[in-house]
Amino acid sequence: MSDSVETVETSKSALAENIDRKGRNAYYYAHSHKADGPVWDQKEEPRLLRSESITADKGAAPAVVAAPITNYAWSDEDMKVKVYVDLPTIGELPKENITLDWSPSSFTLTVMDFNGGNLKLTYGKLFADVESVAFKQKPNKIIVIINKAEERPWPCMNAGTPSK
Repeated sequence: MSDSVETVETSKSALAENIDRKGRNAYYYAHSHKADGPVWDQKEEPRLLRSESITADKGAAPAVVAAPITNYAWSDEDMKVKVYVDLPTIGELPKENITLDWSPSSFTLTVMDFNGGNLKLTYGKLFADVESVAFKQKPNKIIVIINKAEERPWPCMNAGTPSK
């Protein structure tokens, strides 16, 4: 009795044979990429694949969490637009707690530590370009003064959304 060892050849698929034979010129070469992601653990629940810590730039100011200012009025004058934000007792707040950041097409008014919270009024895209933006602090309101780049009426504050 002779012990015969049977060798089993694993047959390749037609796709693998074509790629082996023709290399990069194979018709199916685009399908040769093997997925290298994590192995499925047979569970339906999502799992964290990777986590990264996000650190702010040392020169960047930290983001301010603030409630939006939604109650205000505005008026259009020849070369100015004024925004009136009524805030009782705002005059008692130190002026350093009020900041105004602006660009030629936007502005953000931030009020820090007012009645236990922060407030913010933001216009990301104004109706038209501006030359400068400033504010005045009054006893019960803040007035934001927007100096227009050109004299023309503003039917609304936002670009592209005229009021009716």
